[in-house]
Amino acid sequence: MMLYLCSHNNVNLFDWLNESSLVDQPFMLKKISSTQLDLSAFAKKEAISINYYKYLAIDLSTVVNDSETFKLAIQSIHIMNPKIKFLYVDIGNKTSVLQEVLKTFGDVPVITENPEEDMSRFKTQVTAGLQYTQEFLDTEKERQDNAKIASNTTSRINEDSKKREAKKEYIFKNQKVMVAVINAYQRAGATTLSINMAAYLNSIGATVSWVELSELGHLDKIINSTPGFTAVTETRFEREGVVYFKGEIPEEVNFVINDMSRVIQDESSEGALEFAKNCNIVILCGTSKPYELQEIKEKIELLQKYGCHKINLSLSFTPEKEKAHLADLFGNKHVSVYFNEYTPDMFAEDVNSEVFQRILQEYITEKTNDNMVKLF
Repeated sequence: MMLYLCSHNNVNLFDWLNESSLVDQPFMLKKISSTQLDLSAFAKKEAISINYYKYLAIDLSTVVNDSETFKLAIQSIHIMNPKIKFLYVDIGNKTSVLQEVLKTFGDVPVITENPEEDMSRFKTQVTAGLQYTQEFLDTEKERQDNAKIASNTTSRINEDSKKREAKKEYIFKNQKVMVAVINAYQRAGATTLSINMAAYLNSIGATVSWVELSELGHLDKIINSTPGFTAVTETRFEREGVVYFKGEIPEEVNFVINDMSRVIQDESSEGALEFAKNCNIVILCGTSKPYELQEIKEKIELLQKYGCHKINLSLSFTPEKEKAHLADLFGNKHVSVYFNEYTPDMFAEDVNSEVFQRILQEYITEKTNDNMVKLF
């Protein structure tokens, strides 16, 4: 499994690894593309959450940090993920300053060959990168010093991040993006996750509606136990900027989050399967309990049989030690695996914001210094 932080121009460099014997198959490749990669901000925000990846590939051409901050970010990521292997990309040798920084870690391979000019040489460099283990300082004193560096860097990044967060603006490129949120089995968390997602989207400025498509009566129970709901009609309710519907698909909003809890059971749910197939995004909810994994597998196969070719699997209650195994078990080019945090408050907008950002990144862009950058 590889996480690739890349520029838009180099986004497809590692796609061929999906069919290569150089890596274990099935191979999961996750890409985050941008025009300006702040590796320090990434280290602060994401470093702990990527520990189930085997490789972290970094396109140096998109890194905006200076030499010192870049080095500290690499060290911080390593401290929090000592088993992860780094790959560095600099097609055309355009970032000599950052390459000089890498030399302080040893004879670190850097992928510089353009595959369009010489695919054989490019693959040779990739092979060297995959097989290389970057050496980091390992004495006790040096580890302590690095821990202090990481702590100080994280504190500084945290302050900068708060300043940037207050200024963030988002562009929503589409109207009526349809999201289907489906349970793999009963009580797998589709209602909670779907309402969480609606609250998150509303918090970043999107217009969003949540729709109950099941006959479970969850919305009535939520309204009766939660203050703040206003009834507009018998089937339409509003709360803190989000509009909630019973079985009615609204128009003129950026996102429609469809709660399909227990709507799809088996092949007899053909109408619901057709509806899910036609949605822009399909999210399947489950947990990581061993006796439920087979049901998740069967539901994925059912959705794929009826035309859902891109599935976002969201797993809750997952121990850290199990994440790599589960990502390997289910993850492939058709299924992306995410691990969401427990949310007793279903209206919490920020608990799983990073998961939502990744799932929705095709439909949201973040405006930063007048540059349009794909949302992490």
